[in-house]
Amino acid sequence: MELWYIQDYINEYKMGLKVKETIFQGKTRFQEITILDTYLYGRVLLLDGIAQLSEKDEFMYHEMLVHVPMFSHPNPEKVLIIGGGDGGTSREVLKHPVKEVTLVDIDEGVIEVCQRYFSQLGRWDDPRLTVLIEDACQYISSTSEVFDVIIMDSTDPLPHGVAEPLFSPEFFEQAFHHLSPQGIMVSQMEPPFFDVDRVKKLWEGFNVFPIVKLYWGLVPTYPGGIWSYVIASKSQDPRRQERVPDFPTRYYSPAIHQAAFALPSFLEEMLENQKRDEENFS
Repeated sequence: MELWYIQDYINEYKMGLKVKETIFQGKTRFQEITILDTYLYGRVLLLDGIAQLSEKDEFMYHEMLVHVPMFSHPNPEKVLIIGGGDGGTSREVLKHPVKEVTLVDIDEGVIEVCQRYFSQLGRWDDPRLTVLIEDACQYISSTSEVFDVIIMDSTDPLPHGVAEPLFSPEFFEQAFHHLSPQGIMVSQMEPPFFDVDRVKKLWEGFNVFPIVKLYWGLVPTYPGGIWSYVIASKSQDPRRQERVPDFPTRYYSPAIHQAAFALPSFLEEMLENQKRDEENFS
């Protein structure tokens, strides 16, 4: 009998992958962790039944989440990663000449499982990386550290989910105060075609920043295949590259950096309407 993983993203949309076997299944204090071995995408990490990454295309997500903000900053020395327990985001950050990388994840279980079953993802032994197992909201409210780049690589902000507080205006405002004068913050968002209301809400949360832009990229594992990211800055225009890669990449390039900010018309219209609504409300 064939085994399939079916993800119900919304009532009207499902996505599926044919599964060879379930490699791991367990539960932490915060969420259920499952690792599947699939025919098309290799190993796939699920948290509470939602696909987080696959071996086949994780580089698309991680490179776009990391290299757009990192190459938009002239000299990113200190980086904070919120979430990122699979190790892919820190791996990409550590390709840059950074001095310190702090990764804050609430769920040690995710890190342990990914170190075991996705060992190629992380660079956990890099001396520049510090891993803290704690609530990112508590960390950002208590730390005195200032960062050049803050990268949000958490799970989706589902109602009552473990990541929901991380996408609040209060959290973004606190993060703003822990950025250097040229500081940049980026967050993964949602599929812009299916989840327009959630994208709007997340976009609104970044209003504390003077510069806010939306960009997008392809991630076939994720619903719809298109994923959006919001990037905010105190002074830097993220569309402008301050540096170019001196290491190999598989998805990101200077041309992709520029193209990612060229939004489809429906997204431009959505953001214009959001801006107009905010102006009318104020």
